[in-house]
Amino acid sequence: MRRWEKALLAVDRVLGTGEPPSRLELVAARHPVRVGAASGTVMAVLIAAALSGFGDPVILFQAALIGAGLGLLAWAACRNARWLHAYYVRAGRYEEVRQKGLRAKPLSRRAMILQMLGAWAATSGMFWLIAPRQDIPRGWLWSPAFGAGLLAICYATTRLKQKLSR
Repeated sequence: MRRWEKALLAVDRVLGTGEPPSRLELVAARHPVRVGAASGTVMAVLIAAALSGFGDPVILFQAALIGAGLGLLAWAACRNARWLHAYYVRAGRYEEVRQKGLRAKPLSRRAMILQMLGAWAATSGMFWLIAPRQDIPRGWLWSPAFGAGLLAICYATTRLKQKLSR
């Protein structure tokens, strides 16, 4: 078990996720059963709705099983987050991360452009996949435009939050 803990902490350090948790992460870590039950139920209903399985008991049962599995996965993730938060508080790691954050350099322009292009590609693909279900125009021109619009809204919101926090 000790090896498993060390492996998890090593992966956590490599990914750079040792930052102090947000309010949402703290709430999820404090209530893992509620998060697992709620997310599993929501996913089961969404899967049943996507497959139009409310009239078919077999599809409804499969959706319930998938929802239960996803709920257990969410519960395990919240329990792991709770364990990591407790470990980092005991080790005093959050203060170390805060100090590193104050001294950290901002991303270079090249890295920011690559990050924005990656986000734009992901949102464009998302719009291309959900377009037929939502009756929005689907095409190679519309999806990238919707992706760019969503990315612009997210960027403007981030800038606004930065200005308000100063």
